[in-house]
Amino acid sequence: MERTQSVGDIKREYPLNRIKEIVSEFRKIKALILGDTIIDEYHFVSPKGRAIKDPILSVDYITHEVYAGGILAIANHVSNFVDQVTCVTLLGDREDRKEFINSALNKNVNFIYYTKKDSPTTIKKRYLNITRNEKLFKVEYINEQPISGDVERDIIDFLEHELPKYDLVLVGDFGHGFFTERIIMTLKKMAKFLSINVQSNSANMGFNFVTKYPTTNYVTMDLQELRYAVSDRFSQITELMNKLYEKSGFKRFLITMGKSGSWYFNNKSTYFFPSFVMRPQDTVGAGDAVFSITSLFAYCKYDDLIPFIANCVGGIAVSYIGNKEFITLQSLFNFIENTYNGNKQIQ
Repeated sequence: MERTQSVGDIKREYPLNRIKEIVSEFRKIKALILGDTIIDEYHFVSPKGRAIKDPILSVDYITHEVYAGGILAIANHVSNFVDQVTCVTLLGDREDRKEFINSALNKNVNFIYYTKKDSPTTIKKRYLNITRNEKLFKVEYINEQPISGDVERDIIDFLEHELPKYDLVLVGDFGHGFFTERIIMTLKKMAKFLSINVQSNSANMGFNFVTKYPTTNYVTMDLQELRYAVSDRFSQITELMNKLYEKSGFKRFLITMGKSGSWYFNNKSTYFFPSFVMRPQDTVGAGDAVFSITSLFAYCKYDDLIPFIANCVGGIAVSYIGNKEFITLQSLFNFIENTYNGNKQIQ
């Protein structure tokens, strides 16, 4: 079955008060969040022109901002909806940025980290034209090697002891060395409800596909990551989703397509919801926000709401730079209310 949803469909079945009741159920969820820490630095510059002696762009530095990205962003999104959140991650043995991280995380996040030897904490510096917020280039400080056997054993020991205590496990796999085959198998064996997002990015291109996870309860990815996973460049979205189901056995997954909307696959039925945003300010972190909040709806089995909520959350997330802000109850309710009232969203 293939179905296109509309705002009217959702509004009739889920008035705003009903959605507020649903979201209130999330408070009692015990959530464990695992993955790579990323510190996002946005350096704003003013281009001056081509350098005289070299074929490079010359710029004036104006200012910069630092945001909690990667798994830290996911932890903050979730902890705005859930009372008990534990975040497990890796930091480097140099430039660990612990002081910044402690100040950036919400107070109800229990932060646990393991140290990756001969590594910095992953930092991604983006340089932007301050006039238009156009990204010029990015510099990464990263060690992409897998974690050592000692650290792997420590993480597995923690998981074997702690996983039974948690209702929902969210995995943010950015492909920077955290998730080994043994850790993945431990999660498969012991997580009560496993929700995953596996990113393809410039650092791991071609080596970090969602199909490395043998089973899961809920998955989110973008269209390009779906194409990579099934090795198909040209087929239509519904055919791609069926190919992923046949290849992986995943029964519930969300495909985000930016301004083209989102598709949800649920036990061979597919649901489409159009986007609210045509010209985003910045898409960095939007997928993490969508993954974070829709995982809560998936855990509580409100599947018919997932593509709508995904586009609401995505619409909020692309309205600010990077992970400068996080999704809150109020921002979500305000966006939904404006949508229900027919107000024009971000264009």
